[in-house]
Amino acid sequence: METEKSCLFFQQEGAAAGGGLIRDEGGNWVAGFSRKIGRTNSFVAEIWALRDGLQLCQQMNARAVMIELDAKSLVDVLNNSSYYNAVISPLLDDYKFLISQIPQVRVRHTYREANKCADCLANLGLSQSLDYIVHSNPPLELIPLIEADSLGSFCNRLCPGLVSFF
Repeated sequence: METEKSCLFFQQEGAAAGGGLIRDEGGNWVAGFSRKIGRTNSFVAEIWALRDGLQLCQQMNARAVMIELDAKSLVDVLNNSSYYNAVISPLLDDYKFLISQIPQVRVRHTYREANKCADCLANLGLSQSLDYIVHSNPPLELIPLIEADSLGSFCNRLCPGLVSFF
């Protein structure tokens, strides 16, 4: 089964949360998760959510995983095998172990605008009473975003440094 996972950090009043989703090769919902993380920085929250998503992929016996992250700095770290940071080393070790259990893994960057479903799940994590929730069905708040994805809806992104000609 080919799966896709996104994760995201959201911070409000110092509280961090993460969320992500797994889709099949047709882009259909398979599962999702949301986590209340607590106080931390965005980089740690991103890698924490990545770890949660990979654990969920492993539990579902995913054989091929495309990881899409909107945190370019984390994508760069994950694609650099010589990177070391003592603060996040345990989470990076978990990441390395989890991807070693999945035959095919690819990590790529996606823009935040394309990551709205994961953003919604992260927002749910901020207000949930449990630390970690696996969603076997999309939460109601997420359904319009999933429908927009399936219809191929998009939003424009302004890219700094691009020159337009009239």
